Amino acid sequence: MQIVLIAVFGLVTIAGFVYLGFEVRLLLGYLLMRGRMPAGTNPPEKGSFQAGVPTVLVQVPLFNEGAVALEVVAAVCALEYPADRLQIQVLDDSTDDTPSILAPLIANMRAKGIDVRHLRRKQRHGWKAGALAWGLTMSDAEFVTIFDADFLPPSDFLRRGVVESRAFEDPDVAFLQGRWTYANERQNLLTRAQAILIDRHFAVQKPYQSANGRTLTFNGSAGIFRRSAIDAAGGWSGDTLCEDLDLSYRCALVGLKGAYDIDLPCSSEIPPSVLAFKLQQRRWAKGTAQCLRKLGGEIFRSRKIRHKPEDVYAMAGYVVHPIMLAYSLLWPWIALRDFPDSIFFASQFCMTIASVTGNVTLISGLLLAAVVSGRRINAGLLKGLGFALIVGMALMVNTAIAFLVGCFQNAAVFERTPKQGGAAGARRSGRQGLRLHWSIFFEAAFLIYMSWMTWLLVDAGHAGLAVSCLLFVGSVGFLIAAQIADRFQPSIRSTIARLMPFLARERESAVSTMPRN
Repeated sequence: MQIVLIAVFGLVTIAGFVYLGFEVRLLLGYLLMRGRMPAGTNPPEKGSFQAGVPTVLVQVPLFNEGAVALEVVAAVCALEYPADRLQIQVLDDSTDDTPSILAPLIANMRAKGIDVRHLRRKQRHGWKAGALAWGLTMSDAEFVTIFDADFLPPSDFLRRGVVESRAFEDPDVAFLQGRWTYANERQNLLTRAQAILIDRHFAVQKPYQSANGRTLTFNGSAGIFRRSAIDAAGGWSGDTLCEDLDLSYRCALVGLKGAYDIDLPCSSEIPPSVLAFKLQQRRWAKGTAQCLRKLGGEIFRSRKIRHKPEDVYAMAGYVVHPIMLAYSLLWPWIALRDFPDSIFFASQFCMTIASVTGNVTLISGLLLAAVVSGRRINAGLLKGLGFALIVGMALMVNTAIAFLVGCFQNAAVFERTPKQGGAAGARRSGRQGLRLHWSIFFEAAFLIYMSWMTWLLVDAGHAGLAVSCLLFVGSVGFLIAAQIADRFQPSIRSTIARLMPFLARERESAVSTMPRN
């Protein structure tokens, strides 16, 4: 049994070091090559639109997005582009009152001469991918731009991305991805932490990939696709929960590539609650695993993809969570079992090196992203950074389970991330429709397990080693409490609101019956 434990622990440790190696290479590669990275597009002199600008189709996929639907449709209708070269499709699969909310706005925009169509399917086959593919059958536009419901593109997005950008001068460029920015970053500590985490992807990872000829991926929104590239890659497919990652790599497999412009921003909404963020991460983790299962073998066999290990690493980014989970479950037993001193000290040395290297790499990457994004290094940033580390540690169980399920399960149900929006969102909660997911029971079991390990390590005289277990207890305990608060807070508020008239009447009655002097 001890040999099996050591062997499994050794394999998990090696996997962790391999993952860390890719992370360190990304960070050092960015630092070494930052001086010759493209600052963004190199636009020609600005002026009036040139003759013969390409036709563009803007697609806005919606599903029960009443909180944000008006804002995103109004934003895409305000895009600066020749009216005769622009088509807009609102692909509305909603089953609630979103269509009736949108109808007056779309009618008004059509009366102004804007070519916007409100399209509804009878059945939601293929989820978002199915809606996008269905919309393409009704348009022959040369380029396709996609904005999810929680994105608000600036009016010059198409002008800068299609007309002024030189990205599509290369016929092998399949798409141009813009950079996400965050409208509600300052809403709470969770949104500030997420902004730092996402900036690492858009401010460090993508520029590094772009400068070094690595495969760039489409992020599902705020991007412009060449229509012929979508067709060449086989079109949108709904057999994974990450249709954007799937199509990106199918483009790469046929010799096409992506481009990225850090200076092409688009405002988005960050999930403001723990339940919404957890749902989003669960979908992304499951979807990337499905893409890895679907395309991993083709990537390794392909002669058109040059950096195969890095592409598999990029596609399997969430694999770090199963590695971390296995590591945290196994390593306390190395200290508790009666192993020879050589094995014990070797395991502790590896654990220390992995922990220090991992944390230094992660913190350095997040700080670098913050600096590149123009953030000031102050107490607020450090607080958000610390919270990002806590949230990342706490979500380990949720994303590990989702990734492992995705390795064996097909697309399953596409669960949308609830939105809160701006003015419309004031009438509709961003927590609407959220439920506790069954993974919370595994998180509770992990919390109990790590509490037990803390007790055993302290009792065995390894109080210093118990600190790591205690960190997991605190972070996962916080996550569970936050989920319960998110789930029941709207109900508590609703109950109080219903009771308020009754309480007011009781108070008035009590006042009226008080004896008077």
